[in-house]
Parts: sequence; structure tokens; C-alpha cells
Amino acid sequence: MPTSSPSSDAPRPESLVPVDPATGQHPQAGRTRRSFIRGVAAAGASTAAAVALDGAGITDLLGDSAVAAGPPTPFSDFKALAASSADQVEVPEGFRADVLIQWGDEFLNSDGTKLRYGFNNDFLAFLKLDGKPDEGLLFVNHEYPAPFFQHGNKGPGGKTAEQVELEKDSVGNSIVHIKRVDGLWQVVSPSPYNRRITGGAPDCAFTGPLRGTIQQNADGTPIEIEATAAGSLANCSGGITPWGTTLSCEENYDGYWSTTSSFGYGWANVPGNDKYNEKTYAHYGWVVEHDPYDPSSTPRKHTALGRFRHENTAFRHVAGKKFVLYMGDDKAGEGVYKFVSDREFLPGRRSHNLQILEQGTLYIAKWAPEGRRRFATAAAGEAGGSPVTPESGSGEWVKVEQNELVDTAALLRKRIGTAEYDLHFSTNRPEDVEVDADGTVYVSFTNNSGSGVWDFHGSVRKLIEAGNDPTALTFTWQDYAEGGPTGRAGTGEGGFSSCDNLVFDSANNLWVVTDISSSSLKGSISEKKYYTYHGNNAVFMIPRSGPNAGVAFRFANMPIDAEGTGPYFDADESTLFVNVQHPGEVTPDKPTAVYGDASTYTSWWPAGNKTAGLNPSLPRPATVAITRVKPGTGPGDTTIPPSPKPEGPTGKTTVDVPETVTLATLLSKGVKAKYRVREAARIELILYVRLPKVGRLKSRLLTVARVRKTVKAGAGSATLRPGTVARAALRTRRGRILRAQVRLIVKPSDGTPQVVRRSDAFKVR
Repeated sequence: MPTSSPSSDAPRPESLVPVDPATGQHPQAGRTRRSFIRGVAAAGASTAAAVALDGAGITDLLGDSAVAAGPPTPFSDFKALAASSADQVEVPEGFRADVLIQWGDEFLNSDGTKLRYGFNNDFLAFLKLDGKPDEGLLFVNHEYPAPFFQHGNKGPGGKTAEQVELEKDSVGNSIVHIKRVDGLWQVVSPSPYNRRITGGAPDCAFTGPLRGTIQQNADGTPIEIEATAAGSLANCSGGITPWGTTLSCEENYDGYWSTTSSFGYGWANVPGNDKYNEKTYAHYGWVVEHDPYDPSSTPRKHTALGRFRHENTAFRHVAGKKFVLYMGDDKAGEGVYKFVSDREFLPGRRSHNLQILEQGTLYIAKWAPEGRRRFATAAAGEAGGSPVTPESGSGEWVKVEQNELVDTAALLRKRIGTAEYDLHFSTNRPEDVEVDADGTVYVSFTNNSGSGVWDFHGSVRKLIEAGNDPTALTFTWQDYAEGGPTGRAGTGEGGFSSCDNLVFDSANNLWVVTDISSSSLKGSISEKKYYTYHGNNAVFMIPRSGPNAGVAFRFANMPIDAEGTGPYFDADESTLFVNVQHPGEVTPDKPTAVYGDASTYTSWWPAGNKTAGLNPSLPRPATVAITRVKPGTGPGDTTIPPSPKPEGPTGKTTVDVPETVTLATLLSKGVKAKYRVREAARIELILYVRLPKVGRLKSRLLTVARVRKTVKAGAGSATLRPGTVARAALRTRRGRILRAQVRLIVKPSDGTPQVVRRSDAFKVR
């Protein structure tokens, strides 16, 4: 892939973090959750049934943000796309999509260390480099491996040590230095910033009350937290902090030891990997803090934030108040959390701020009258109907005790009781929690198809702290929006489901990516009829003000079996970075799948497009940069991989015939002429044969056959067979070698006077 060289005056580690001299803090801090809300949030609002869009107040809900809309961004205006099930990334006309880096790509640290980009990239953050408007760092999570595509194993058992090491190397995090050259982003390699954190290295340090202790699981068995853990894994979503660090969330950590779980990888069953057993070692399942600007820094796992299936983080800072971090437990039936630090955030006091997440109090949200959004029947949930549960209420934050931090959800259930927990603490899979600039907390509930719940499309809830105080212990809540088909007839306005990550732009538009399970998508092995309208997963933009407030417009389509994750704008909002995760992931579930045989894979993205029959290839997760095409720059492509295109005005018009045709074949079947034209046209194909002198018969050029037709741009063919009179003339030269040609005459169908002529010769024996 393209690379560019770093500056020769690379900064020393202690000076890598840029600080705004006016505020004394990292420049990313000024954007807080306003620009980097990531999750379902208001996304689902646009998918309410069209007939109820206004009556239900959806438009008002989406326009009720206290944040004023800014001027249009380069992404605010586009022609929405139709739903697609094609094996490609697609963006609208006027934009281009480019693969920035993909699984397996090599990039270098300045010391010569070779690094490889990991698998299944999820969360990403773009971090500015001080004084370099066209340079930055990408911090990327790599959530989980893909054993089948990496070494052929379909199941979690029977792995060799080498295969486990290969999987370890593919997860964790990447920190990638990038630079914009001629309007397009490229990887800078080598660079002192380039770094990998894997599932086995480097050692991450534990902080907080559980460091170096032995605790008890919910079943009463002892579980150990040492001072350090080898690397990081199950890194799903994450967040940033106002002091310039990134937070990576270890989500599905509980399957790496298992040989039976559907998310099992069997690592702990390979000698030397016993500490990946989540039943005996609590080394994974935490929020991990990284300093992308300092390559010498040690990642830290914060035990004060609890151990559960962390999806993401979103902070809120109010001057004079303790620092607050919101989190969700990404599992159907689990809860929403808030951490209140013992410390305030103090701009310019980085050594102080780096300890903010080490000590504090963790709380879980208790919802009244009920936490889950439920439907009377499965059919009602599939159709995106009305729930039987209240759509607003109140709540309180219940303290999580220190001994419950190690196995948070299970120990809370044990203390509270299953019935009470399910009624007041359970929610429908909180895949993201985010904070708008006015302090409103948005919780995205992706879905919960469980019996008695039947929430197939998910919803959004907004939470307002009492007195708008982030440290308050009570709150009010309201269901903000719901997912499902809209019934709207406009292209790209059909709605979406099961939304995941989200980001606001400065014009107050909401950008959303969706996360329908690959096996349930249209055309997949367990296709669900209620997702048919959606096609593949996609990226949407939802205006929150103006005449189109509340309408979701489809901006980008994902390839087969994939989801878009981690949407993030660069500093000037001229680029939208999106991760394309797990293309082709259903492949191992097919009994016909054969490792190494791309024809048996469900996706060939990004090098190929299976639906177009283009270039059978190994599917690879990748980070994509989407930019608006600027005057004077190359147009790029609106699809990845580029769609096969007919020849344009600068392409070639050709005609091709076999080198030799027998007279018998010519007389009986004719000759097949293949042609290619560069635009729609009226064409004429003429077959000429030169007859040699025989006796008194003179040599002459005979017009043997003609074909006229109107064609589209591209390739085609036609058969030219001599007529009755011509066949009689040709028979008189039997036994002689005849010279022949097919001439192609192209007249553009738009009436322009240009005529193109091409010909190809052959022999008749």
C-alpha cells in the first residue's frame, strides 16, 4: 500500500502529546462526546413506521437537541443509496472510498520492527498530531480472530501452539501513523508512533482496588488478578479521554478458553496458555487505557471500572464535578453503568488526570417501571410495532460493591435476585452509551430477540441526570426512537435495524452504522424475513433539524456478512473513516467451505466481489477512508472493489475474429465476431471475403454478410453467416485459401457525427 516517510525530527516520547496552550489540555478534549458519540443513540429514531413518523413525534424528538446545527459539512449533501446485498462497499456519487489498511498489511516502526495490521477491526479514533493538520494517528481495536481464514480450523479445539500464536497476533490494537497526500490518506511507514498491542504482548499493568488480589466468582470459586496481564483481547468498541488517551473495551473475553462456546477459541487448552482461562484468572474483560502518543507507555487495565462485556465508554466532564464515565454491558439482558471518579479532570495536569480511572465508585442503572422494552408477540416485534412496556420513567444509580467488580453482572444478579434484576436492571443489549454536548446520555439498545421480549430492531433511550449533574444518583429516561422499516418510498429511506456505533458531525447530523447478525441478513444461511428490506449492513445519516429531521438516508453499503464499525471523522470532517469488519464470516458455518478455496467463501471483499463474479479472493477486514471528490483530484471509485466498467471515451473500440475458419464452418455456421464499444451506439458488422482469380472468374471483394444492431457500452458478439448467393460464390473457390475480414462501424446513438471503424482479418481454408 502507499506509504510516506515520517519527519526526520520525530518528537521525543515526553513531547508526543500535543497540548492546546489556551486550555492546557489535549485538543481532542474540546470535541468530547459532541463529535464522537458512537453507538445506536438517535439512530433508531428514523426507523419508526412512516405512517407514524410525525404523529409519534419522531421528527420532534430528533430535532430536540440543545446543540445548534453548524454549517454544512463536506458530507451533508449526497444522493442516498438503495439497499444492497452486493459484495462491495458502496458510497454515493461525488464521493470515493479507498482501503487505507487491511488485515495482514505490514507497517514499520522507526526501529525497523515489522508490524501487521490485525483482524476484525472495530473501534477507531483519529487523533491529531500537534501542528500537522494533514497528519494523525489511528487507534484501532481488533476484536477477535477468524481461525478458518487464518489456518483452516472451523472449531475451537485441536489447535497447535503455532495456530494460537497466530490468532493472538491478530487481536488487540493497532496504532497507525497516517498522512494526507494530495487529498488522500496514506500510512506513514516507518514511524515512531506505529505500534501493535496483541493478545499476548506487551504486558498490561493492572490498576485499582483489585490489582494483585484473589477474588471470588459468582459461583464462589477463587479467581486471581495479578499485577500484569499478557496483552489485550476481545477489543470491541472504546472511547477517548480529554487528556489524550484512548480506552479500549475487552468485550467477549469469556470464550477464549472455551472449546464449546460459539465464540470459543480454545486457547487455554494449549500448553502455556492457562492464564487465558477466564474462570481462574481475571486478566481480561476490562477497560484498557492506552497512550497512542507515547510508544514507551504501558497499557493499563482499570479494575475500578468493573469486569463485564464492555462495549464502549463515553465521558462527561463538568468543571467542579468529579469525572464521569458511562459504559454498557453488550449482552441481551444486561445493564448500563456509570463510574464516578474520586478525582476531577484538571486541564493541563496530565499526571493527575492519568490516575482518574484508577479509583472511584461504579454504579448500575436501575430503571422504573422496567428496564427492557418488550413486545406482546414476536410478530409485533418483527414489524416494529408498539411495545407493551412504558416508554418513559425514572431511575436511580445503584452502587456496585468492590467484591462485585471481578464478575460484575453475575455477582449483581446473585445479590439482587434474578427476577428483580430482569425487571429493573436488564436492558436489550446496550451496545453503546454516549453523551451529547448538552449532557444528555443516549443509550443504544441493539436488539433482544429473547422469548417474551421480541425486540428484533432495537431502540434508543435518552437519560437525563437529576439537575443535569453527572454525579447525581437519580435520573429520568425516555425511549427516544425505535428501529424497523419505515415504509418510506424514497430511495435510501427504507429504514434500518440493529444499529451500533454512532457519531455526530458539526452540522448536528447523526451518523449511524448497523449490526444485523450476518447469518440473518438477506441471502444468508438463516435469513430472517423481517430484515429483508435492509439488505446488507450500512451507514446512515440522520438530520436532526430542518425539513428532513428524523429521516435516515443511506450513505454507504457494506459487503456480504460484514458490518461497518467505528465511524470517525478526521479533524476537518473532510474524511469519514469506517472499519469494515468480518466480511465473509458465515463461511465456516457452511459445510461446503474449503480452506484455501475462495470459490467456497461467502465474500471475496475487498479484492473481489462475489456477487459480480469478480476475482475470487480471501476476505479481509479493512479500514476505509471515505472522502468527497474535490475539483482537480482524481475521481476515485464509488465502490470497493471498483465495479467492472465499460470502456469510457478514452477506451478502445475493438472487433476480434478467429485467425482461421474452415470454409465448411463459414458456410454452415458463419463466423463469430466479438466486439467492444466505448458507449451506447448503433453498430454495423460487415463480413468481406476476397475471392481469388479462378479460370475466367476475376479476383474480387465480396460482401458476404451484414449485421446491424443497437448496443450498450461494453462487450458483445454477433455471428455473420453468408447468404444464399454468397455461399454459391464461395463454393466456386473451394480448395483455395481465402482472405477475409470483419469490419465494425460504430455510430454513437446520441447523434454525434463521430464514426469509429475497426476491422480484424482471418483466413478461410
